[in-house]
Amino acid sequence: MRDGPKDKADGIVALARETADALGRLTKQHLHLARLEMRADLRTMGREAGLMAVLAALAIVGYALAMVGVSMIVGDGWKRGLPFLIIGTVHVLASGVGILIAVARLRRMRPMNATADEVHRSLEPLGISPPGGTSTSARPSRTDGRQDSQEDSQEESQEKSQEKSQ
Repeated sequence: MRDGPKDKADGIVALARETADALGRLTKQHLHLARLEMRADLRTMGREAGLMAVLAALAIVGYALAMVGVSMIVGDGWKRGLPFLIIGTVHVLASGVGILIAVARLRRMRPMNATADEVHRSLEPLGISPPGGTSTSARPSRTDGRQDSQEDSQEESQEKSQEKSQ
């Protein structure tokens, strides 16, 4: 075995090359995840926007029916106008509730949430904070970016037992 300066330099160059390749693969995976997540988020937003458009049209029809009912009540009496008024009012109220639910869903939506979490976890070991500072996820995370697991608790108990033995 040779441990000369040339061998050490070759080892360092190989490690640097391997690290650069790994960072390239990681970046490619992050971009792929971002593209997939963006597509899914846009599809969800489009569905919600389409639902709101249909419900708005239904509300307009309901309003028109209610106005026909009011005009018939004023002109002909309750018997002919009341059904139009009831049906129109139900359409307006149901559409309004549906629109409010769709808006609430859109407000709760966090676009690109998984991508932001993954970028945060990838940069954390390097000591780099991503733009925006913290993760956008609502779930609590460990300080080392990993999820709590049985293995982690076993590692901690092993470390404690080693400290006690010393």
